[in-house]
Amino acid sequence: MNHVVRRALTPSILLCLPLIAASCSSDPTTSYCEALCDWAVTCAEGERSVDADALREQCLTEARATDETCADAEEGKINAATAKILEPCVTAIESAESAGECDGFTGRIDDLKTATTPGECAGQGTDAQAVFDTVRESTEETSDELCNRFTETFCGQLDTCIVSAYYPGGEVPTDVTDITGTPVEVCIDNLSPVTDICLTNGLYEPEENLDDVNVARQGARECLDGIADISCDDLLAGNLPEFCAGSFLNNDDLLTFGTALFETAVTFQEMAE
Repeated sequence: MNHVVRRALTPSILLCLPLIAASCSSDPTTSYCEALCDWAVTCAEGERSVDADALREQCLTEARATDETCADAEEGKINAATAKILEPCVTAIESAESAGECDGFTGRIDDLKTATTPGECAGQGTDAQAVFDTVRESTEETSDELCNRFTETFCGQLDTCIVSAYYPGGEVPTDVTDITGTPVEVCIDNLSPVTDICLTNGLYEPEENLDDVNVARQGARECLDGIADISCDDLLAGNLPEFCAGSFLNNDDLLTFGTALFETAVTFQEMAE
């Protein structure tokens, strides 16, 4: 008769089993941090001009500092069970990115306040929302960037209106720009006093706490979101809508800004006559 010899599991062998399981590694995979940063940077690119590579690296550095397990996934050091939990989370994030769901990163203040990581990412632990918030903060527009974007966007819009109103050929002739500069250049120069105030005062600093809203910052973002709805007649006359009023430190700056738009328009109107 054949006898099967069964070896008892000694305490030492039992202790080794968890260690063996824990050391099991998989192929490097997209981490929670990488997926979130890719999503946030894509949203930032849709809102403004950014250095995507630099912004992503900044995001990853801060996200990994919040969740050190991200590096394990990226280096293939997570076990199969952990990888299985991570997969639907990354898929959900990538789907949201593909669908252009950006309110949690570049939406209005109320959207930012209520933004949460996808439900599929609950398995990433108690720090899952903290990582999401870190990613949002690390990719948000700085005060200086928003100050400059505010001016440049208005000047670009004004340029379109000037050409449409005064230059039927579709562009400002070079014999005009050789004397004055382009409408955008003249506009940016005329608006520089207000832009400098914005930059010097950090007027559009991101909120440290979303419940303590920086009214000027959110006013500027709302104004830029609606700039396409401002008529050329109003822009050429230097009239800003009420929803842009909160973008400025005070009414004097609002008046200075509107006057600069008007004076820029008059310069090219006169050159066209």
